[in-house]
Amino acid sequence: MKNVAVLSCWFGHKFNKPLKINSLITCKQWLYATIKNLLSYRILDVLGFISIIPQAPQGVGSCYFYSNNKRLKTEVQFKGWHFCFVESDINNGESIASSLLAKKVKFLQIDDANFSHFEHLIYMDSRRVTDEITHIIEKNQKGVLLRYEAKLKPSIWHEVEEAKGQERYAKHMDKTIDFIHTKLQKGYCANNRVMNTGILAYAMNAQGSEIKALCNEVYNACIQLKQPECQILWCLLSQPYSDIIQAVESSEIKSRSGL
Repeated sequence: MKNVAVLSCWFGHKFNKPLKINSLITCKQWLYATIKNLLSYRILDVLGFISIIPQAPQGVGSCYFYSNNKRLKTEVQFKGWHFCFVESDINNGESIASSLLAKKVKFLQIDDANFSHFEHLIYMDSRRVTDEITHIIEKNQKGVLLRYEAKLKPSIWHEVEEAKGQERYAKHMDKTIDFIHTKLQKGYCANNRVMNTGILAYAMNAQGSEIKALCNEVYNACIQLKQPECQILWCLLSQPYSDIIQAVESSEIKSRSGL
């Protein structure tokens, strides 16, 4: 597939360890992170550990994996990706800073000179990799294709409440809620079914300028609010772009993890 590029990423230098070991679960999490920080990916594969670096999607030659961790380069290339280094001093994963950095890739804020000749750009989270590339391209008739959340969330407030359960999302939620109310006063709607941004397909030859405008708007809001829970902001800010967005049920595009 010469006209398709697949993008993914993971940012961080080390796997997170729990700050306190106060249960069997946190003990297991600490051991798991410690082992993965110390051993090479080849040994981890033999031991059956799930790597943060997935195999590149089948049948696509142009697969790009972005990271600020040069230690991952060998594994990234071994698994079929082109390694793309992003300079950053982030020292962990699953933080606000690392999550926001990932939005640069998800919402096409990277240097797109290398991608100008691709008709289709497909972003997928490292835990949401799919091999259904041909199926995605065939279904993407409007410009942007993504899936609805598997769990029915008919309103933005459902996503807000669920996001409060994660510290990195909850930290700036008050500011995010103020942003939502401001948009609602301007005519946006809270009752918009929540979409999952783990897989985002962009048909750049169809609606490239509108796609970039939408991506810029969502990315800028994430940065402005320091809010990495982009599904909240997508649910809101995508509304004026409904003519270029096609959302399908989660079961229509299957990822390897089943999520």
